[in-house]
Amino acid sequence: MSTAFIYPGLNGLLRKTDRRRFLHLPQVQRRLGQAQEILQDEFQIEIDYDLFLSGSKEEVYAVHNVNLAAVAICAIQVGVSECLAEKLEQPPDWVMGCSLGDLARSVFAGAYDFSAAIINHIQFTKHIDGIQRVGKNIGLSSSTQAKFNDADFAEFDRLQVDVSRLTPRFLNIGGRFEDLAQIEALAVLRGWNAQDILQYPAHSRYIRPYVLPVADRFSKVIVRPPEVCMYSSFSNQELTDPQVIREEFLLSITQTIHWSLAIETLVREKKVLRFVNVGPCRSLILMMRDIDKNIECVDALEILAV
Repeated sequence: MSTAFIYPGLNGLLRKTDRRRFLHLPQVQRRLGQAQEILQDEFQIEIDYDLFLSGSKEEVYAVHNVNLAAVAICAIQVGVSECLAEKLEQPPDWVMGCSLGDLARSVFAGAYDFSAAIINHIQFTKHIDGIQRVGKNIGLSSSTQAKFNDADFAEFDRLQVDVSRLTPRFLNIGGRFEDLAQIEALAVLRGWNAQDILQYPAHSRYIRPYVLPVADRFSKVIVRPPEVCMYSSFSNQELTDPQVIREEFLLSITQTIHWSLAIETLVREKKVLRFVNVGPCRSLILMMRDIDKNIECVDALEILAV
């Protein structure tokens, strides 16, 4: 049976209960401790992650704390992956992340060092100050019966927003405030549910000007061929070339996600029969059920508790 570990994105810490689900694992504690040391040594940032993870959603996801939340998610996910591989006595056949989840995916697969991933992420986020004044991300979900159709996507194109297709009924849309306001008005008319996801327009063309100034620095990031097969939910292809992996690391925040298509491809072409949600949240399990109810997707804690 082919297995894939899948890694949720920045929404992983929204619920306090999710934040603490894996903190009892020694591998997770070790990675969080490493992260704290890296932040202190490289950036003079003092943080107690046990205290940080006890904060309110507003505190954890405040604009000035988002990078620290991202580091926590990466540390938890890497630790959980290591624990799963030990429990299963082998690595998975594939690993794939959803947005930020690619950071831990690449570390666990051996393409990046953990310390380099943390340092480069913090350095990158220093250069996106001000992007929160440009736009945001919203989640758009249709009714349980209706999928988004070609006419809907044509309307989104006309409004110059960028659409990540996470499931047939759930989209992540990045764009400028004025364009998203029109979509939110359209949602009321069509019975869609719209909710804020991020306070800056990730996975859209509007963040690209903030990424390009750090391109030279990222050309020096050390990347190795992965030791575990890595799949991209951006390009819907396997990643083997270190240069391609490096470019995706830099540009992924400007590109839309094709999660539903990537999952369907892994099932159809790579014969993946089981997906393991690495967490910390369970959002991907719900998304997988919306893509195909026959896909087996289990939570990491179910495996680790046995």
